Amino acid sequence: MTTALVGTGGMIRLILRRDRILLPLWVLIVAVLPANFVATFEGLYPTAADRLGYAGTSGTNPTFLAMYGPLYDTGIGGLVTQRSGFIPIALGLISALVVIRHTRVEEEAGRRELLGSTVVGRQAALAAALLVTCAANLAVAVLITATTAAQGQPFAGSLALGLQMAAGGVVFAAVAGVTAQLSESAGTARGLAFAALGGAFVLRMAADTGGEGNSLSWLGWLSPLGWAQRLRPFGDERWWLLVPVAVLTLALAAAACACRPAATSPPASCPRAPARPRRPPG
Repeated sequence: MTTALVGTGGMIRLILRRDRILLPLWVLIVAVLPANFVATFEGLYPTAADRLGYAGTSGTNPTFLAMYGPLYDTGIGGLVTQRSGFIPIALGLISALVVIRHTRVEEEAGRRELLGSTVVGRQAALAAALLVTCAANLAVAVLITATTAAQGQPFAGSLALGLQMAAGGVVFAAVAGVTAQLSESAGTARGLAFAALGGAFVLRMAADTGGEGNSLSWLGWLSPLGWAQRLRPFGDERWWLLVPVAVLTLALAAAACACRPAATSPPASCPRAPARPRRPPG
């Protein structure tokens, strides 16, 4: 395994150099959304009575519950948490694309073979892609924690909110690592990763549509998105739910590293023109 990971540091630097604009951009865009929601809700619902009226709608509307999930607290932090319910899904999608871009896409383009001629282990590219993507998601969590707490929200709830958002990203980065190893093309790897993300979202959506305690709420425990959502930032946080998220992420990453990479077809070489017959001497 040590030999397979040789050159991981160099691959990390390569990814950071190639994504020096795109990576910070999506981290910052996603991270500022909850802070923007705090300011919006403070302006629209300044009193507890206003927030209770909003909760009466958002807590019972099936469409709203399916998209954003249940409301666990009627404070500003609770409203922000519910409205941010789509962010783990978005981070899962972005993370899957980033991992596949730096693994299977690189192999299809032939750049992985060029790097393979140097001192780079067989799993260095995968390990680097996973480490960079998970670090980016943790950076999102740190920024969300800092910006939300800076606006007067409790630190514990702000931290739980940041980790809830990042959970979807790290899990589906690992999922994409597995699909990239098992698939022969980037398109297939993306399709499998998106199918896994869609399945997790459907389970979470079915569990939440009828509100908390409905007959299908148990389906949420089958989805990593459901685990993250049940962390309940600002509403009696369940920190222990970070354990299954971390265990699943590590298990998927280990499975991806253990899988034999699917071979890609080498690019066809240009056919040579037939040799012209040589004229006999004389």
